[in-house]
Amino acid sequence: MTAPHRTVAVPDVPAAVLGWRTWRVGRRAQHRHTLFSPLTGTPWPAGRPMVATCASPRHTPPGDACPCGLYAVADTGTLGWSPSDHEVLGVVALWGEVVEGEHGWRASHAYPRFLVAGPGVSAEQRAVVTRRYGVPVHTAEVSPRVLARRLDRSTADVLRHVDDPTAAADLLTEVTRRREPVPAPRRRGWRSWLTS
Repeated sequence: MTAPHRTVAVPDVPAAVLGWRTWRVGRRAQHRHTLFSPLTGTPWPAGRPMVATCASPRHTPPGDACPCGLYAVADTGTLGWSPSDHEVLGVVALWGEVVEGEHGWRASHAYPRFLVAGPGVSAEQRAVVTRRYGVPVHTAEVSPRVLARRLDRSTADVLRHVDDPTAAADLLTEVTRRREPVPAPRRRGWRSWLTS
């Protein structure tokens, strides 16, 4: 979906770290066009950066010995999900103070670069989120959780650095059409027959 994008104060790509993260779109009428953190339920502001907070007065986020900060990962297989059919997958720009971890980063400032919504998010919601946040919201025929599983590491790396919304949409369509690998059947040892 193409819509006019408004400018958000996100630094140039070389100054920002780009990572994957999830959100959910609100269900209630007053929040139907707001992105929320999936685990904490914190709303993300539209048109201005999300700024990390911490309950500790001893440091500013992200703290070295504290789990505070805004999270993103490099590998979509390590994402955290909420139990919601309004999940949204996306690439986020992280800047300010950024701490690298085993699976990704924690930062003091963040803003979405693009989003991917599945069938649970209506066309009307996608259009308004696009206008409010000023970022492209792509549509996937599968849930964002399934899409994340279908993204191999190299494709995920290419996608998170794509600047052209049309190129991102084309690549996402290709990934959506991929079939998930069928898991190999588990071998049952002789002891498993004793408990069957």
